[in-house]
Amino acid sequence: MKGKIPEITIKFSEKPIIPEQGKKVTLEVTGENNVVVKAEINRKTLAKQIQKIDSLESGVASLSGKLSAISTDGTLILEAATVQIFESKKKEEKTELSDDAA
Repeated sequence: MKGKIPEITIKFSEKPIIPEQGKKVTLEVTGENNVVVKAEINRKTLAKQIQKIDSLESGVASLSGKLSAISTDGTLILEAATVQIFESKKKEEKTELSDDAA
């Protein structure tokens, strides 16, 4: 690829299954329109991040990385990928706040 390498972020809420062996694992996430994104991530780092999902009421994860390739079947392959966990905000709370302000 010429020019700046595009970065991709995909959010997911399903807890992935992490293999017990191996330094690196391949995380595969299927997004909307059946777009598949794969990334190789350090297993221990991924396990620590995924544990955070259990401690949150409504945890969401994001997989981010630089696009390194697109396979023949359309799968996006990321390099230098990271996973972050955060709590998603409920839309209902925003509605209640706006009703009180009015």
